[in-house]
Amino acid sequence: MTANDAFRLYSQNKIPLADIKTVFDGVFSIPFDSLGIKGDVIIPDSLILSTLSKLRNGYPAVYLVGFDTIQGLRFFLSEDTLIPRIETIEFIYDYLANNFNLNGKKVLDLCTGSGFIALSVKKLFPQAIVTGSDISIKALAEARKSKEYNQLDVSLIQSDYFSKLAEKYDVIICNPPYIEENSKDVCAPFEPSLALFSGIDGMDSYRTIFKDLYKHLNSKGMAFFELEASNAIKTDSLFHSFYPKNFRTKLLKDLEGKNRYLQIEEINHQE
Repeated sequence: MTANDAFRLYSQNKIPLADIKTVFDGVFSIPFDSLGIKGDVIIPDSLILSTLSKLRNGYPAVYLVGFDTIQGLRFFLSEDTLIPRIETIEFIYDYLANNFNLNGKKVLDLCTGSGFIALSVKKLFPQAIVTGSDISIKALAEARKSKEYNQLDVSLIQSDYFSKLAEKYDVIICNPPYIEENSKDVCAPFEPSLALFSGIDGMDSYRTIFKDLYKHLNSKGMAFFELEASNAIKTDSLFHSFYPKNFRTKLLKDLEGKNRYLQIEEINHQE
């Protein structure tokens, strides 16, 4: 089957154009933008049909390729890693990059997964001392490949939240699992449930993290937590139930105007 035949077949099956481009560029090694020139190139039927079958079943195109390129960085992805969402990308590259200078700061990306936050922070702030941690050894393996490919000096540690982290940090950024375990609003059957779901109310991860947060923040430190918009007020209240006096918080909105991040600033250090 030719590349043009494959494109027509994908289109007839209503595969999104972005996914078609991803497969052509990354799986078929035929740049999608050159399809007009290379449309007669032969692609094995078995490869076309197998990828089409997976895409029709909702399998993420970036998993087929094994990586995605975001803001000039390559992130290796598999079923052991979440796919970075636009809300997370926007937070790092629009909000964080434009409002803070993390150069010279010790930064922890808790629940790093693919390493997207840790590596992006290091790219934006080359003098930052960045650590990424995650409970999943397989996710860390992907993050390590991304670290080496992009030649970014980031430390990666296997840890269940703070359990194996002894140091303190100036800034902690965390995109933890925060979806209710029986939620019908999230359909991500191929992504790791360990990184998505967090108890009946979606709050178990925050309960675990918040109780020990002060032990891992330097004086006047800051923390940022991604959250589910419907649980934003509850997450903020939960944090203040642990620290009624030591911190001030602010909810940050995403591009859709939904509360998406909890910003935490220490005002009185607790020993």
